[in-house]
Amino acid sequence: METQPVEYPPHDPPSGGVADDDTLQRAQRGDLPAFRVLLRAQKSRVFSMALRILGNSADAEEVAQDVFLQLHGAIAQIATGEHLKHWLLRAVSHRCIDRLRSQGSRPRLVPMAALPEDALATAPDASGDHLAIAQVHRLLPELAAEARAVLLLRYQEDLVPSEIATVLAIPVNTVKSHLRRSLEWLRAQLAGDSHGS
Repeated sequence: METQPVEYPPHDPPSGGVADDDTLQRAQRGDLPAFRVLLRAQKSRVFSMALRILGNSADAEEVAQDVFLQLHGAIAQIATGEHLKHWLLRAVSHRCIDRLRSQGSRPRLVPMAALPEDALATAPDASGDHLAIAQVHRLLPELAAEARAVLLLRYQEDLVPSEIATVLAIPVNTVKSHLRRSLEWLRAQLAGDSHGS
């Protein structure tokens, strides 16, 4: 089956969660329309993760294209819709982390208009309050790539630490350490901002 570039509007609204198993099975049998349905259902999730980790829309689109091309070759190995979700999150996270490490640079800040309003809306601080979303968006690119991926998988994708560990292929204790240190750092930065203003 000939692969064609995925039509990928960069700022679609977030899509629904898990792919339907029947559509997945049809895609595995070579049904190209079914494969396109899977792509449409997951493109916002993949692009959103890539954009927040990389901080650059063009790079995020390129990574998303690469991930979907990789999916085309691996579709037969995907067991269920839930497996597909985790496979995509793993693929996009690793590609973004590798890209940042190979560039040896930090991402550029993402314009606030490019970010969905609900991103990290549920990231609680130690007192149970919620971090200021605009400030979190500004600070997120300052975190190391792996820590950023952990935060996004936890608070954007609502994965538990054991799921994040599986997606990123790192120990659960490393996930918990990233979460703890990143949230502590974010709180400290936010406290500094509020005292400085």
